[in-house]
Amino acid sequence: MQYRSAYDPDSYGFAQRLHYQQSIDSRFMWRLIAQARKTDDSDLDYDFVQGELFWDLTDDSTQAWQTGVRFDVRIPDEGRPAIIGANWMNQFALSGDWNARFNVLTAFEAGSDARDGVLMQTRANVWKSLPDRYNYGLEMFSVYGGTSDIVGFDDDQHAIGPFMTVPLSEKWNMFAGALFALDGDAPDSNLRLWVNRSF
Repeated sequence: MQYRSAYDPDSYGFAQRLHYQQSIDSRFMWRLIAQARKTDDSDLDYDFVQGELFWDLTDDSTQAWQTGVRFDVRIPDEGRPAIIGANWMNQFALSGDWNARFNVLTAFEAGSDARDGVLMQTRANVWKSLPDRYNYGLEMFSVYGGTSDIVGFDDDQHAIGPFMTVPLSEKWNMFAGALFALDGDAPDSNLRLWVNRSF
């Protein structure tokens, strides 16, 4: 189970979400997400609920490259289109205690005011595992828009920044990170805090 929060200092935007995920078996895992955000009407306004199903495609859990796919269905607040996604997830064991992830996210919108084409994003990070469950690393988020209107790098949204994971107890840990814009279309900065509870 996980609590996530994100804050944009420029717009004073604030969003919060709850994750709950559980394995079905050695191959499949489901996740449920509920998110609220600050709006003009409320500091805690319903944003969306999302269901996810992850499918591990790796036969050997000890191999350096782990890969899988994730399927998403998002139901937002009234007036916005639903989102159906298919994502390719990858994790790599590098030298020493270094690891990396690279994910390709694709989705299309359904309903009134839905955008045309397939929406595309990528997520990438690299991190080092330290003793006693501490981790630190660097991550990058990129939003490319839809395939119906391909744009250049300057019109995409790219952000990069550091993060760290800190254990709080045997079953609790905390993630803290910041993202900073690489181009004019991304928010200048975004501060994030997650609290995780394992069972």
